[in-house]
Amino acid sequence: MNGTEHTPHTGLRLVVVDDDDISRAGITTILGAAPGVEIVAALDHDTAAAWGERWRGVDVVLVDAADERRDDDHFPGVSVIECVRRHRDRRQTRVIVLTGHFFNGALRRRVREAGADFFYHRSELADSAALRDAVLRPSGRPVPEPEDPEEEIRLGVSAHSRVNAAVNHALAEGVPERLAERADPRSRSWERLRRDFNRHARLQAMTSDGRLPDREQTTPSLPQISRFLAWATRVKTRRPPRDG
Repeated sequence: MNGTEHTPHTGLRLVVVDDDDISRAGITTILGAAPGVEIVAALDHDTAAAWGERWRGVDVVLVDAADERRDDDHFPGVSVIECVRRHRDRRQTRVIVLTGHFFNGALRRRVREAGADFFYHRSELADSAALRDAVLRPSGRPVPEPEDPEEEIRLGVSAHSRVNAAVNHALAEGVPERLAERADPRSRSWERLRRDFNRHARLQAMTSDGRLPDREQTTPSLPQISRFLAWATRVKTRRPPRDG
């Protein structure tokens, strides 16, 4: 198992989730030395997302949100939060998200939907005292709203949309791979894919330039679904400035 479970002792029961071995070990060492903290486990994302009933014995979860090495979804921390919330509500377990992608609008939307409590940039908790304070004191920054609200609107995402449900459905059904192949896009199977996808996503149909289609359309187009999945599952990288 890519994670280490620890012998319990009395105190605030904490689980650290991070796919980076060095980061996970460092955070665990710092917090394990804090008075009143019991390190229950230090886990990678896949192990944490399958932890099930064991979350019932946890008071605080500190979870790294992203792993850009993944092919399917760069934000595996979302699945961890969803697993925690299936077994523990906010009154029982506090979920703190730690990320280097603080300004990513899709990540903010997804961890909010999943049920995270607090949201920090990695640099804010690089100091050991700040890290201990974030874990030991149940106050902090709630998940912020997106910096660019228009970003969601252009993709057909509204308050009624379910981004995580859409991503989970798309990955389970191999939608990204099917869209990449794009064989016979006018067939009935594609109509069914669009309909099934939107039953989970609840997106408003939008054109490529973020406008309502000229004719009434109840399901998003295949290009819109592709744009949505790229937004929802990929880390956004900024291009370096050009010389001169």
